Amino acid sequence: MMKDKFEWHEVANIADTSSDRPLEVIVGDTVVILVKFGKDVMAYQGLCPHQFARLSQGTIAGDSLHCPRHKASFDIHDGTCGPGWQLPALRQYRVRIKAGVVLLAYPLAVKAGQD
Repeated sequence: MMKDKFEWHEVANIADTSSDRPLEVIVGDTVVILVKFGKDVMAYQGLCPHQFARLSQGTIAGDSLHCPRHKASFDIHDGTCGPGWQLPALRQYRVRIKAGVVLLAYPLAVKAGQD
């Protein structure tokens, strides 16, 4: 069996995450948001790539996360930028759920496919 190359750090209880509002956590010196969708929790960079607004102050409507400053939208499934903006996709980080606890890979690791 191959040893996991990451340490997994507890960052929140799954009960603290929401499908209508991102939860902000700080990992090292990085702002990260957790977004719940169904039984899944996704972790993304917590600052908008446009003007670095805190995405935790944004809203979620349907499948989109909306920046609080300029209302740019990002798909909550993969972080891609929605119509009307030409911004890079949000960095998505590796997440595990274990016994009701959300864990992030540390050092922060970008989810496979975004490397």
